[in-house]
Amino acid sequence: MNLKKQIKVIVILCGVLMAVGPVRSLRAADKQKCDDRSPIYQITTPPDSLGLDPFYRKYADVNGIAIMSSWRVPDSAFVQACRIIDFMTKDLPENVLAQMVSQKARLGIMARYEGTTDIPEHADLANDTTLNWDLRARGLGGDMDLPLTTCAEENLLCYQIDKYHAEDITIHEFAHAIHLIGIAPLDSTFNTLLQEKLDKAVAEGKYVRTYAKTNLYEYWAEGVQDWFNVNAEVPAPDGKHNWVNTREDLEKYDPDLYEIVSRYFSKFEISPSCHSAGNLYKE
Repeated sequence: MNLKKQIKVIVILCGVLMAVGPVRSLRAADKQKCDDRSPIYQITTPPDSLGLDPFYRKYADVNGIAIMSSWRVPDSAFVQACRIIDFMTKDLPENVLAQMVSQKARLGIMARYEGTTDIPEHADLANDTTLNWDLRARGLGGDMDLPLTTCAEENLLCYQIDKYHAEDITIHEFAHAIHLIGIAPLDSTFNTLLQEKLDKAVAEGKYVRTYAKTNLYEYWAEGVQDWFNVNAEVPAPDGKHNWVNTREDLEKYDPDLYEIVSRYFSKFEISPSCHSAGNLYKE
């Protein structure tokens, strides 16, 4: 496929129909079925004005957020990333999204056989002698120093080989970007609030042996995953997760965090993520 030719991608959110290629008219039945709610994402080569590394061959703009990848990422994964970022940003407070756009917040997608250090902005991590980042991470959150968030093809499309098969890592990592690029620079009290609520929850005996207890940043990101019903769940804490993995669970378990997250995201009925919470376990 010649990437210099603009590709139009039609995603039918309420069904499984996906067309990648030149746009054709949808059947009337499809139009009626989807209620005209189908966003159109245009995949092109990155504009020169972005000054991106030649590694990036695919590009789309979603609500002002650049989505980027090499040619190795299949269109199906690229479109799924667009859908998730659209889903997470469409109802953000206007000032938060505007802040992210002004700081050039963006998402890079790793192909199945690419590693973290293949991403040009993360290539320097190959020099870290204390940790193999290609084994450790299949996604990193963006911040003000580097407003790039990354995710991976296999997690976007729920491949069986996905090491994070029970949770949506794109949502987790982009939650970090929303926090560190969009919210905290506008609200100097936000991190203090998160820390206070985390300390309160821990004092109440919550988040024992979970990743959310690590720090205020993971507390937020895990809470956002719960809000979007895309966290993993286990019957007893395993060092990463517990039984809380949905918005309903979060409201019961940690109403303070639920209230904070609710300020930035709307409630929804259908998620574009292929990771669906089974909600098998209760407290």
